[in-house]
Amino acid sequence: MNNRTLVLAALALAALAACSSGKSSSAGSPQPSPAPTGSATLNCNGEAPVWALQRVKVYLVPGDRLYGKTKQGHFLCRSQAHAEGYRPARAPFKRHRDRKGVFSV
Repeated sequence: MNNRTLVLAALALAALAACSSGKSSSAGSPQPSPAPTGSATLNCNGEAPVWALQRVKVYLVPGDRLYGKTKQGHFLCRSQAHAEGYRPARAPFKRHRDRKGVFSV
């Protein structure tokens, strides 16, 4: 075995040891969508509520990286968001190419 293989094996063992330390870590598992505050009063006819960002008048759908996580936002039904002038946010933070054609996140 060469040095590179040994280093990779050591890193893999360290990662496994960190994962099985008894504490649960959610770094590698998908996060469940946050429950909307005031969900008892929010009835969206079976649809998931959207996260509305008032300052920029856009809304995020469940699965977006910032859904329910920004300070200046609130939950709305999609139809209510459209009625109030909100528009869907652009495509969720996709990879893009830099000037040299290399993908980055």
